[in-house]
Amino acid sequence: MALSGKLKYFVLRHCSDMKKTAEEMYSFSSNLWFNKRRVSKTGEVSIYLQVVINGAHTEIPLKLRWPADKVDVVKGELLPKRKRDPDVDDYNLLIATEQGKHTEILRSYRLKKAYIDLDIFRREVQTFDNRESFLGFMITENKARYRDKVIEHKTFRNIKSTITLMAKFDPSWRYDTLNQKFVAKFKRYLMEQDYEPGQVWTKIRDVKAHLTIAAKEPMIFIEPDVLKFPNPQPKWRTTYLNRDELGRLVKFYAEEYMSSHWNQVLRAFLFTCFTSLRISDVYRINSDWRVDENYIDFIPKKNEKKKKRLIVPIMPMANQFVIDSQGMYFNLPSEQEYNRTLKEIAEKVNIGKRLTLPAT
Repeated sequence: MALSGKLKYFVLRHCSDMKKTAEEMYSFSSNLWFNKRRVSKTGEVSIYLQVVINGAHTEIPLKLRWPADKVDVVKGELLPKRKRDPDVDDYNLLIATEQGKHTEILRSYRLKKAYIDLDIFRREVQTFDNRESFLGFMITENKARYRDKVIEHKTFRNIKSTITLMAKFDPSWRYDTLNQKFVAKFKRYLMEQDYEPGQVWTKIRDVKAHLTIAAKEPMIFIEPDVLKFPNPQPKWRTTYLNRDELGRLVKFYAEEYMSSHWNQVLRAFLFTCFTSLRISDVYRINSDWRVDENYIDFIPKKNEKKKKRLIVPIMPMANQFVIDSQGMYFNLPSEQEYNRTLKEIAEKVNIGKRLTLPAT
């Protein structure tokens, strides 16, 4: 049946309004924000996430303070207050996690085709933390195990780097979305970021280990199938340096203009080259170790429980890489950062081989 002119106009106008209403219903953004008029005498500001829904906005406080000139609202991140700032990564991770909550709330409303405004959104934010989040559990568990001395600082930092990658991949990590397909996507994401097979294996190992811990909690349900996600250990390839390449690294180490970060990493790498020590022991080396010009007297990680000391002869060449600084011989970054720095150093001295951590 043909529609009259007026009725046809009404139907088309009504459909157009419905389409416009549906689009406006899900107009949303959550961006880093601070009030430029409220800068303290020390130059710090309170950090918020400004949420905009259908043109209306509200500011969600994050209970963080940061120097105003170190807040990049365009990129949506905090900048380091100083070189190797220990807090900036944690705070940016917190911001990304909160934005993930906001996105998850709007996603659920979009899927249900339900109406949402700022009042509804605020109520959802208040109750969101009661929902189960594996990412939040992993952050809390990592801090608790380090506080209780179940894990060492090196392990704590490595797991924290895994958590950062997890948040970049997906800020929510809700339990009801975790299955083998989800973990497989995370693995592909790591491979696309050009991580080595050994590094990918380590990150998946961290995820599975914490899923196993979470599964023992009475109020948390983990899909049994995800715990069986295959993660076979890759075959490690040994990279050999010839005399010329090793000489170039030693010569580069002696140059004064190298950054302290590069110096620490290269010094530890050369020390392992001349001693064949496991990197896990190099991370732990401290004033309890007795380093002589001919030997090292220490308790390796594998002998910790029995407190059995080991004496290992070393080449005199290795002694130049041992520097005692307040009871610690080496102050090294996470394994991920260690490998990245070695790659940069290798490129600097024109070594075409991939230098990485020795076996742990």
